[in-house]
Amino acid sequence: MIATWSYRLVLALILALVFYYIYPNSDPNPRPSWWNIEIQNSQVSVLNLNMHQSTLDDVSKQLQVKADVAMFTKRTRKDEAPAALHLEAYLEDLYDEGDRVIFGLDASDELLALIKKEAFEPQLFPNDVIRIGISPSLSETMGHLTIRSITVIAGWQVVFEEFKEKFGEPAQFLNDGQGNAHFLYPAMGLDFIQPADGLQILQFVAPDKFEETLLRPLLEIQKQGH
Repeated sequence: MIATWSYRLVLALILALVFYYIYPNSDPNPRPSWWNIEIQNSQVSVLNLNMHQSTLDDVSKQLQVKADVAMFTKRTRKDEAPAALHLEAYLEDLYDEGDRVIFGLDASDELLALIKKEAFEPQLFPNDVIRIGISPSLSETMGHLTIRSITVIAGWQVVFEEFKEKFGEPAQFLNDGQGNAHFLYPAMGLDFIQPADGLQILQFVAPDKFEETLLRPLLEIQKQGH
C-alpha cells in the first residue's frame, strides 16, 4: 500500500512539473477599460500616454515592456521622389487580448537621415516596404523621442455599439473605397477603422493634427478608390 501511494505521489509530481513547463503560470494582464482613452482640454491620452508629451521611455515605464523600434520607408524608382521616412515603436500581444500597439515617434529630419545612413539590419519586403533597424549607438536617443501617434490593432473584436455608448456617435463616416469603414472622431483625434475582413484598428493623433494627419490622407485614398 505504501509503495502504491509513493508511486502515485511521484507520478503526481512529474505531471505537475510537465504542466508547469507546458502551461507556465503567469500573472494576468487584462486590457485596461477602453485602453484608458481620455480627452482633457483638447489633449488626448491613450494608455495614460499623451501625444507630443510622453516619450518612448515613458512607454516602457507605463507599460512595463520595451518596444521594438524601427524606421520604415518604401523603395522607389529612379524617376520617383524619395519616399517618406517613418519612425515607429512596436509592441505585440500587449495584453491578454492580444492587442498590438504602434507608436509613431517625432524625429527630426537629421535623425531620420542618420538612421537611414547607418542602415542597421535593413529588410526589404515583397511590397517594397523597407524596414531599417536602429543602430545600438542610437538606442538611447530613441527613448527621449515623443509620441506623435498611437495605433491599436485590437486582438479581440470590439463591439462598436458599446464603444458608441461610451464615446458617442462619430462625427463623420467614410468608406475609403478599399473596403475599410472609417468612423471619425476629430475631438478625440481618432480614426476608428473597421476593415472589411479583420479586427478593428484605432488610430489616434493629437486632435489639432487630426485633419492634416488623418482626414486629408483618407480623403485622397477615397478619391483614388473611386
